[in-house]
Amino acid sequence: MKMYLFRITFVLLNILSFSACTNLDEEVYDQMTEEHFYRDERDLLAAVAPVYGGYRGLLEWRKWWDFEETTDIVVTPRAAWFDGGIYIRLNNHTWRSEDPHFSDLWGQAYGGISDCNRVIYQINKAEFPIQNKDRFIAELELARAYWYYILCEAFGNVPLIDRFDVEPGYLPATNTRQEVFDFIEASIKKNVDLLSEDTRLSYGRFNKFNAKMLLARLYLNAEAWIGKPMYDACKLLCDEIIASGKYSLEPDYSAPFAVRNENSPEIIFAYPNDEVKTGSTIYMALQKTLHPSNVKTFNLQTWLDNGVCAVPSFVEHYAADDHRLEKTWRMGQQYGSDGSMLYCTGIVPGWAGKPLNYTKEVSSLENGGEAEGYRCGKYEIEMGTSRAMNNDWVAMRYAEVYYMKAECILRLGEDANEAAILVNAVRKRSVESALSASDLTETVQVNGTAVRWGNMLLEWGREFALEGLRRSQLIRFDNNYTRGEWRFHSASQSEHLNLFPIPFTEMQANPNLKQNPGYN
Repeated sequence: MKMYLFRITFVLLNILSFSACTNLDEEVYDQMTEEHFYRDERDLLAAVAPVYGGYRGLLEWRKWWDFEETTDIVVTPRAAWFDGGIYIRLNNHTWRSEDPHFSDLWGQAYGGISDCNRVIYQINKAEFPIQNKDRFIAELELARAYWYYILCEAFGNVPLIDRFDVEPGYLPATNTRQEVFDFIEASIKKNVDLLSEDTRLSYGRFNKFNAKMLLARLYLNAEAWIGKPMYDACKLLCDEIIASGKYSLEPDYSAPFAVRNENSPEIIFAYPNDEVKTGSTIYMALQKTLHPSNVKTFNLQTWLDNGVCAVPSFVEHYAADDHRLEKTWRMGQQYGSDGSMLYCTGIVPGWAGKPLNYTKEVSSLENGGEAEGYRCGKYEIEMGTSRAMNNDWVAMRYAEVYYMKAECILRLGEDANEAAILVNAVRKRSVESALSASDLTETVQVNGTAVRWGNMLLEWGREFALEGLRRSQLIRFDNNYTRGEWRFHSASQSEHLNLFPIPFTEMQANPNLKQNPGYN
């Protein structure tokens, strides 16, 4: 019997199957017969592992990481990066449903979901006995839940597709954010106890503890996303992760971001990279941020694009004794590997021959100077590397567990001294001064507006800058995302902007989709 298989695409939302390419002469099937299913467990293992490869695509151009440009952390103020104004619109919160960031993220996520559904379907159809079958399926359902977490954060109201064997021409309808939230929660709770507790064996894959971490994140954002506070549940999960003893804080803030970071005890979940085997890059850590002359700094085998940099008002939040500043941002005069001074090349008119000296200030959103703005510097850059990098991307780390628990304590009105102990346990490796309980409970100005527990929000930003978490942080704290003002960004007061628009191409292709409120 033949089964018709379909995959969601970027444009049509039709679900089409694809198999791993092993040579340039691969035969492509639009139908899959039973003899093409996996024949032994070796085939099955080979099929499960690439499901995780799609996460690396989130770090590329015009994908999930670029949404940091909607926050108070980074901006791309270069004329060469105008690209029809898409980055200016991200910074100004004047984006359009036609903008490519949204369709690119949507396609990446639903491609990953389709891969998960496909392998689950094929495991269930396999005719040979599969040892630990439930664990394989649990892992795939968690991988799928992670994709839906990303979609829930970005778009909120999206279609839920949990099967691969759908009818030809299937066009899914929109589910509410509450329904998506419930699906993620149910997927994790159903499967978490089936997953491995061996964090080294399952590095870069879902295990019992990074599944709990994902659920804790979901609960931390529940009030902002679905109007239901779930801080007690988040705190309980944090306690379980801490009590496991599986992770610990690195003594050096930069250690989780080193070239060889796969053995860091602080990393809870990462997207494994290998310069040769995966050919993946952390785009913002290298190519999009550095000036072309920095090729000589690291003897790179690639080009550099001189784009994204720090928002000046954000770096002003660092205290004088906070060494996370220089460990997060590349600043000052730049040099070659031989110690020679580097200079601007004239890619911005009038700058040729000036010292390549990264300054805090940025003069213009539309046409910033060639060396203006601190550059992203959190990930170590290996000498002689190509565009691809060997650093694994840190998606979850143990320091976040401490901060989540501290925030829950504050929001629950519990002992703020305990929250201060947790925050300072993380801070002390980088900052000489400590925060007190009264510091954390104080209402302070953040981005020009009063924020309850504002020092906690500021501390979230300093510790996790450039890790893709800032947007949800700003939304969670008194909706500073739309109420706040920062350099080049005025407050909008428009809460519908907390969700991105459903991509125009998807709306055109699927009449069953509903646009998010405020974008009609």
